[in-house]
Amino acid sequence: MKSTWRKHVIICLFLALLAIPIYFLDLASAGGRGGSNWITLDFRGLIFWTYVTLLAIQVALSSIAVLSFPKAGVLRIHLGSMVLSVVLLVAGFVVYGKLRRAIIYNQQQTLMESRRLLANVIELKEWWYFPDDIYPTEIRVNVVAHESGRFAGNVTGEQTDPSGSSGNVFESTNGPETQRHVGSGEAFTYAFSLKILNAAHADNVRITLYLFKARSGPAAGDIAKVFMNSPQQDDDGEYFYGVLPAPSRPGR
Repeated sequence: MKSTWRKHVIICLFLALLAIPIYFLDLASAGGRGGSNWITLDFRGLIFWTYVTLLAIQVALSSIAVLSFPKAGVLRIHLGSMVLSVVLLVAGFVVYGKLRRAIIYNQQQTLMESRRLLANVIELKEWWYFPDDIYPTEIRVNVVAHESGRFAGNVTGEQTDPSGSSGNVFESTNGPETQRHVGSGEAFTYAFSLKILNAAHADNVRITLYLFKARSGPAAGDIAKVFMNSPQQDDDGEYFYGVLPAPSRPGR
């Protein structure tokens, strides 16, 4: 029995000392260089810590096996423990990956559920060109804010040619100084000054409205909603999306 444990300890020490050259091999083979001149990935420690994890599992399994089956042969026990250690490590990575994905999915679902209550905090009642849609200098919007905060926004207009490519026709120029504080339930009109980029009629207008909670800068609970012709989703976790109504009251 003592001879079996002596051989077991010698093998374990040899495997532990083997970690030293593996450590330097790890540094040499994964020294932080990626496959591109603009991406740098550092994989140092991957080989070493994988080996250390395998060694810890193997030592534990082989020690239990030597204690339970002292006559089975130390070498045979260690070879079997090595194979089983690899299987357990791979299985552990697979289980960890599935658990990690499940946790992330549940967090995303919780976030989306909490955001559903905020989807209609900003309502775009109507919008129109000023003075008209031929030579507009402004886009004006009627908005209702159902929570208090600092209101801001931007507008872009695009035209799509027959080939399917699009280009900007105009964009809003409103700066931070045009932001305004609004109260809960307040209805108001807001004007976006336009910079004309191309003398053409926009067939795709996008209006983005923001309601910031803090007096300056971003903060938790900020709301951003994009109104566009054909939104593909209602919420992507950062922006809400709504259908842009047709322009009304041109020339008002």
